[in-house]
Amino acid sequence: MIELRPLLPNDLPLVAGWLREQHVARWWLSGTTAAAELEKIKARVAQPSGDATHLLMVVERGGSELEIGAPGGWCQWYPYDAYPAEAKAIGARPGDCGIDYAIGDPTATGRGLGKALIAVLVGEVRRHHPGCGVIVDPNAKNVASRWVLERNGFTLISVQAVVTEPTDEPVAIYRLSAPDCTA
Repeated sequence: MIELRPLLPNDLPLVAGWLREQHVARWWLSGTTAAAELEKIKARVAQPSGDATHLLMVVERGGSELEIGAPGGWCQWYPYDAYPAEAKAIGARPGDCGIDYAIGDPTATGRGLGKALIAVLVGEVRRHHPGCGVIVDPNAKNVASRWVLERNGFTLISVQAVVTEPTDEPVAIYRLSAPDCTA
């Protein structure tokens, strides 16, 4: 079971270490640096109400209700309406939200944590924005990320370079449509 909690200033050293892990760096740092990415995260943590992006830590819960493990990664979500250039570039519809995620701890990879994280993160987004569509755009070569999205019901929309991304590498744009509220 996965639990999400706000990313706090004392989490930054952990995130900084994860950004240096090869399995994270190859996808999160394409076209940027760990220092630049960490500065963006620090600014958002320092001014959480001043930014539309919501940063969260991913914590795996053990077998009992009281057993909480160490953080295994981080994620973020944001309403695309707050980022019009990015929304246009990615093809987001009004009211859509975006997500990004990383399993930082190398020992937490390959155990289904990513699949569970996506399900919980979508639930968190829709708790704040009921009925929204959810868009995500991992690097097109990130097979593991694409797999967990597909297992969570996301549909591939296109594979293309996106002008607002820091690199020309193509991304795989996935969408989880808004739930059918008429049923």
